[in-house]
Amino acid sequence: MRFVITAAAALTLAAAPLPAQSAPDSGGAVSLTIYNDGRVLVRRALPFSLKRGNSTARVALGSIDAATLFPLDAGVTLNGFEYDAAVDQESAMRRALGHKLRFVRERAMGAADTVVATVLSLDPLQLGLADGSVIFTMPGTPLYPPDLVSSRATAQLRLSSTAAHDSLRLGYFTEGANWSAAYEVLLGARDARISGKAVLTSDNLDASNATVQLLAGSVSRAAPPRAPAPMMSKARAEVAAFDATAGEQRVGEFHLYSLPGRLSLHPGQTTATALFEPASANYQRRYVIPGELPIWGPLMQHPGDENQVPVQVTYVIPRKRGTDFGDRPLPMGVARLYQADTAGA
Repeated sequence: MRFVITAAAALTLAAAPLPAQSAPDSGGAVSLTIYNDGRVLVRRALPFSLKRGNSTARVALGSIDAATLFPLDAGVTLNGFEYDAAVDQESAMRRALGHKLRFVRERAMGAADTVVATVLSLDPLQLGLADGSVIFTMPGTPLYPPDLVSSRATAQLRLSSTAAHDSLRLGYFTEGANWSAAYEVLLGARDARISGKAVLTSDNLDASNATVQLLAGSVSRAAPPRAPAPMMSKARAEVAAFDATAGEQRVGEFHLYSLPGRLSLHPGQTTATALFEPASANYQRRYVIPGELPIWGPLMQHPGDENQVPVQVTYVIPRKRGTDFGDRPLPMGVARLYQADTAGA
């Protein structure tokens, strides 16, 4: 098992992949599996007392792919749900349809009073006053009750369960996080000191105290259903069917890496965690001169002509069995080489 590193610092990692694992129990915390294409499989245990039989639950999940929402506990069935991802004022007014709202009107000298009106229609906006009259503009600034306003996307779930649970465990997909592996190799006289880390970047994913797994490989996405195609000849139909099938064959071998401890990911933040304790190993430096023989034709020689052929430098670092560095499966990443100068810098 070896690191093979060229002088340009491109890394080939000859390590056995970690076999696929089952998702760990979240135990009340968030558990994430981050794909290397930006997808994130989230597993959450929500503090909700789920009774036996039918029940409803309103939960704040944030931005998710609603089609992927599913319960994690056996015996719990998701019979249906309504997912509302809107958090703006227009959406709050939409939820207020048929409800009474209070509107604050500012008066002179800083005084203010309130007007109560019923939201009759949104397009066009129609508000019914207490005397039965209808107005088409807001009489002031609306005051929305808390149950009509959401700071995060929410889902109203209809559930049934064969037993009572003290939490509601859900799984779903979202997007907004990426990961990569980075390695630093500090070259000494004979030995190299190697360290590595997983680097996680969050665009809009917000999770605290989460267990994190990294999924490496090309995992296909389910293609959205296509609209019925217009009538075409049999030959064209066969070609179209072949193209649709071939376009979905992007499933490759994948590997799962579980990071130690718990991590927190917040929008706009980059988080890094060590993959292993820094290790020391002997390294070998190899010089390779590529051949320059012509592909075809006779070998032409001109006396006195000399060509400068570039020399490729490759560093090979063995990973010995029986050591933490040698036995630990590591994701492929980029290695950067460092070497001290004569002054030690």
